[in-house]
Amino acid sequence: MIQRYFAAKDDRDAGRLSLLWTFLLSFRWPFIAAIAVMGVWYGANHNVIADPERVLPFVIDNLIPIGIKGLVVAGLMAAAMSTFDSTVNAGAAYWVKDIYQAFIKKKAGEKELILQGRLASIVIVIFGLLFSFAIRNINEIWGWITMSIGAGLIIPQLIRWYWWRLNGYGFAIGTFTGMIVAIIQKVVAPEIPEYSSFIVASLSSLVATIVGTLLTPPTDEKVLTNFYRKTRPFGLWKPIRGKLAPEFLNKVKTENRRDIISLFFAVPWQICLFMMWITLIMKRFDYFKTLLLIVLILSIALYFSWYRHLKVEKQSNTMT
Repeated sequence: MIQRYFAAKDDRDAGRLSLLWTFLLSFRWPFIAAIAVMGVWYGANHNVIADPERVLPFVIDNLIPIGIKGLVVAGLMAAAMSTFDSTVNAGAAYWVKDIYQAFIKKKAGEKELILQGRLASIVIVIFGLLFSFAIRNINEIWGWITMSIGAGLIIPQLIRWYWWRLNGYGFAIGTFTGMIVAIIQKVVAPEIPEYSSFIVASLSSLVATIVGTLLTPPTDEKVLTNFYRKTRPFGLWKPIRGKLAPEFLNKVKTENRRDIISLFFAVPWQICLFMMWITLIMKRFDYFKTLLLIVLILSIALYFSWYRHLKVEKQSNTMT
């Protein structure tokens, strides 16, 4: 997902991309709700489906008519493969650009880099297949990815926006530590609760990020100043802010305040948008109308507090 935002050409396109991505994401919820409703209906009238992970294949096999069943299966396979190939391509790109070309062979030619990308893709797929043999169910691996691996990776991702001192070494050390701790936890203590694995992985990553950053040289001031001008973050950036013009800092302060206010509209907007489609599937049209009204009101509020300023911010960047 983050690769899409990195590929955006400016702030305005990144903002529009986030809006489009969230809106398209909402359409998975009516599909999930429909499968759940059909599974509950079948269980109430026949035999209860005891294993939650068997609901989807059971509903498709028994309740979806021929023809539509093929389209559903094809759609699910396409969705799975699009996620799979995106992950493989991203992993190969990390190896080629961030490791091989950056540290191992800086003057590697195009053909050599392509070969490294293909080899990296093969290795990633093989490791993924081998790892799948240790997975007992989807919920187990999903909980581990989100609460262990995700917790270990999210700390450096967040700190980089709010702490000027964080450098590439601290980011890499924190990320690597979070991943290793999550893997060790999976091997040594796979049965611990998810909230415990979240605490262990996130705290380990946090400590490693801070220690790794403080033990290594800070990032060049010109790089930090350029980063601040482009991203305009809020947080612990006083040493960098002190070197910028007051007029520019006032613009940054205004934008940050507007973004914080927009959060109070954006979060309930997203929740109501997702819930709106679920109530439609359940034929609760009273709830659907109420949620639709809330979504429309919040959409108008977001337009005035956030969306209409995207183009203005793009123009002001060229001036600074």
